Amino acid sequence: MDYTLDSLSALEIELYYSLPDDKHFDELNEELEANGTFAKNRKIHEDYLELFNSVSDSAIKYEALKRIIFLNWYSLIEPDYFTGISNLNEKVIYKSYSIINDYIKNEKLDEELNWMMKFYSSWDWAILNFSENRLPYLTKFVKAVDTSISSYPKQKLPQGTMRNRGQMGLYWISMQVEV
Repeated sequence: MDYTLDSLSALEIELYYSLPDDKHFDELNEELEANGTFAKNRKIHEDYLELFNSVSDSAIKYEALKRIIFLNWYSLIEPDYFTGISNLNEKVIYKSYSIINDYIKNEKLDEELNWMMKFYSSWDWAILNFSENRLPYLTKFVKAVDTSISSYPKQKLPQGTMRNRGQMGLYWISMQVEV
């Protein structure tokens, strides 16, 4: 394993900023498949899980898990040509959700992961397709979210909180979570 949270973030951001914006979306998907962007993002997703499994530092584990969960969600709610993410490994998705299921069961969600999960749960189908009838604590969590309430901290986090956090960081910066 020759990667870190920082190196995976840099790869994600490099791939994201290299997405062409001058073609029709049909052509974009073909190009992103042909040039390896989709495959590279799939590998990054898998590498985050490998990183999670290989370290003992709980802060690194939490961050890797947050990024996996974000990529799971983002890959389903935004078009492939917009994110450069397509056809993520469903075993990785399920494994990451099973970890979240255990975290919920054992009340181990930190504040940030909690509000992120509530936000992602607004698109319940993106999670329930993997959790329903298999991951009871996650399923219950998703179904209990009140989607009429904004669950993320708009303009409340310190500047720089989302820096160097891959596409997850870029997304949350665009959602104006930082002051």
